[in-house]
Amino acid sequence: MTKPVDQYQIDCPSGHEVSVPRNLLGEELVCPRCNSRFVADIKASAEERDARMEKAARQWLFLAVTAASLLVFAGLLAALLRLLR
Repeated sequence: MTKPVDQYQIDCPSGHEVSVPRNLLGEELVCPRCNSRFVADIKASAEERDARMEKAARQWLFLAVTAASLLVFAGLLAALLRLLR
């Protein structure tokens, strides 16, 4: 979930970015460029999308570091076992 802000950037059905005040989230709005009607959903906001992408990036970084650590450990273990033969 994103931190609350005063304005959210939400695309209308035609793809125009509309700045939506927090108090209008969940309301039906009209795009000022194309007059399309849409419901302002925080899950569709640029801020929410950015937060999801940031979370996914952190998860992938964690997985990559964990995998690299396991590979290094396995290599060291293999080298140690080879020395003990």
